[in-house]
Amino acid sequence: MYLYQGHSEDAAALLRQPPPVHAESSLVVRQNLLLTMAEARSEHREAAARAITVAETADTQGVLRAEILAIKGSLALEQGQRTEAERLFNAALALGTPQDTKFFEMQMWMNLGAVALDLEHYEDALERFNRASILAQSLNARLALEKVLGNLGWTYYNTGDFVRALQSSKIAETQAAAIGVTLDQVRWLRNAGMSQFEQNDPAAARVSFENSLRLAEGLHNSQEMLYAHLALSYLLLHTQPDLAASHIHEAARLAQLRQNPTEELEPMLLQSLLLLQQGQTGAAETGLLAFVKQTTAFPSLQWEAENTLARIYAVSGRQQEADHWYQRAITTFHQQRLSLKSVELELPFLENGSDLYLGYMEHLIHEGRTDDALKILDDSRAETLAEGLKTSAAATDKTSPVTAASIRTLAGRLHATILVYCLRPDTSYLWAINAGKVEFRTLAASTAILPLVDRQTQAILASKDLLTQKDQTGQQLYELLIKPAADAIGSNRRVFLIADKGLGALNFETLIPTDSQAHYWIEDVALTNARSLRLLAASPDTAAPAASNKLLLIGDPLYRTGEFPPLPNAAAEMEGVASHFEAAARTMSTGGNALPASYASSNPANFTYIHFVAHATANETNPLDSAIILSTPPNTPQDRPAANRLYARDILQSPVHAELVTISSCFGSGTRNYSGEGVVGLVWAFLRAGAHSVIGASWEVSDVSTPQLMDALYTHLLSGDKPDEALRSGKLAMIHGEGVFRKPLYWASFQLYAGR
Repeated sequence: MYLYQGHSEDAAALLRQPPPVHAESSLVVRQNLLLTMAEARSEHREAAARAITVAETADTQGVLRAEILAIKGSLALEQGQRTEAERLFNAALALGTPQDTKFFEMQMWMNLGAVALDLEHYEDALERFNRASILAQSLNARLALEKVLGNLGWTYYNTGDFVRALQSSKIAETQAAAIGVTLDQVRWLRNAGMSQFEQNDPAAARVSFENSLRLAEGLHNSQEMLYAHLALSYLLLHTQPDLAASHIHEAARLAQLRQNPTEELEPMLLQSLLLLQQGQTGAAETGLLAFVKQTTAFPSLQWEAENTLARIYAVSGRQQEADHWYQRAITTFHQQRLSLKSVELELPFLENGSDLYLGYMEHLIHEGRTDDALKILDDSRAETLAEGLKTSAAATDKTSPVTAASIRTLAGRLHATILVYCLRPDTSYLWAINAGKVEFRTLAASTAILPLVDRQTQAILASKDLLTQKDQTGQQLYELLIKPAADAIGSNRRVFLIADKGLGALNFETLIPTDSQAHYWIEDVALTNARSLRLLAASPDTAAPAASNKLLLIGDPLYRTGEFPPLPNAAAEMEGVASHFEAAARTMSTGGNALPASYASSNPANFTYIHFVAHATANETNPLDSAIILSTPPNTPQDRPAANRLYARDILQSPVHAELVTISSCFGSGTRNYSGEGVVGLVWAFLRAGAHSVIGASWEVSDVSTPQLMDALYTHLLSGDKPDEALRSGKLAMIHGEGVFRKPLYWASFQLYAGR
């Protein structure tokens, strides 16, 4: 128990006692194996080597031999010999995995996950920890489950998913405290602090780091003390640089004491960052140049150093060198990102690298190279979406379609103005593109814009008539976001918006122009939300021939009592949409037949239009768990409520070529915003599956007004209108009506999103 709790010295003192005279050899071996770990964690390396040698001299085989290999693997991992550790753990796993050693197998998968984490192979780490978790659950092993959860949290952190990372780390820390495993508490507190810091809560992060350091010092654990000092160093460099030096010095001292070259890397980087803070640019540059030569095996450290070098050269006016190091940092980041294969890990990963792209973009803007800046910004956007659609270009690809000439051509082909936004803390940016020119504008800081966005959305959700209220938020946002592009928009009726992460919650249609009689901007333009210029360039702009129009219509499901409220007008919406198509051109699944399986089995790639009428849920923690709620399959047990969900992750598995997918449900657009990808949820999933356009809702929709809007939508679509004009016409009919439906609450939730 001492060893698990982290009290290595106490454990070693007990284990040094000689075994009973007639003890079995296996007991002697296991005592020496435990002593090996206790001595190693107490920094008694020679004593650890003696103990493992004693264990190895015994005649061992099978599981006992596997345990020796596992301990040697743990020693190698502690000494930074990751490749050797992985070899030993795999060898131990091969020897010790019969049915009666399930606990040992679980430990090996946990160890292999730790190796993958250290090597920054996050896909492998996630898969290995999940294997360990399944085994731990089958054994009801509380301690192992706590360790798996904490390690999963650290994996999420390293892939940029700070929300899930913090959630997992906090739960694991609470469990470790309850079990009494102080060593794990130290780790999960530190990991929680890292996520808190990334979520802009430095005060909470500092408390977590200091508590982690205090517990580590109580255990006299030099490795965990080192990591806690590193965490505090990063935090203080950003908040109180004058206090960072002592923690950096102590981290360097501990790393040197532990004689682990890998652990000496981060203190080196931090020392260079501190020198830069202190104005010692030359010394910082020298340190960073030496550092990058040693970090090729650790991309996250490498790109941070490369990015810092780029900033040094940019500030000192050495522009060619700045370009070189910015591009090198982005390439390092991009290559690691391409090593990920799971969409679940790819999505948040850009959070780690957003500063690389944005820093380079702002450098180019300051140099007056605004067209180049736009290319870099676009390279950072919709990368995961583009990869799914096979239209991705590498960040350094010189053939990327984002050039001034190509995007003017694109705007001309679309007969539209394209507005590209980037919100930044000090100054925001806008590129307005039409067939004749690319205009660049500076805008107000995000701190001035985002509170207004929130106020506008809250006013809509409060069912206010924005044209008559005294609040001028809609006008203010128009002045800040649209007025600077007025010349570029001119008389263009179509506008494509590529909005910044912070603007995802805003429906631009509800803004109110200030240069004429009060009206919503939708009166002037037809809006489409796009994800990137690259994706727009790959998109067709011609509607499918009328002869090929086929409809897949799924909805009006049967819900279990108390699960979801009924949708009284769903049947009317289904009937209204279906009425626009001949019976032979439509496939319908309704009532008890509106099942999740109905979607994939219908072969959705064959339809021009796909329409859902049902409840939906948006999962902010894991957007791929967002779902359309359909009927529950017959004979489904009560303890399987998820059986009636068509998940976003399931949607990705069935290619579609639809001209338009409509999700007539609440929160179809999603709620989780990712850097570069925008809001991710059901809409994103259909776009990645191949839909040309998707209509989704940003908030709760009215079951009463929606059938009217959808009927108008299909009337105009099948008359030859493009989706943006068709949706706009339906909304304008509501705005010009006499009833309550003229308020934005009833029509502004539904927005159009372009795919490719």
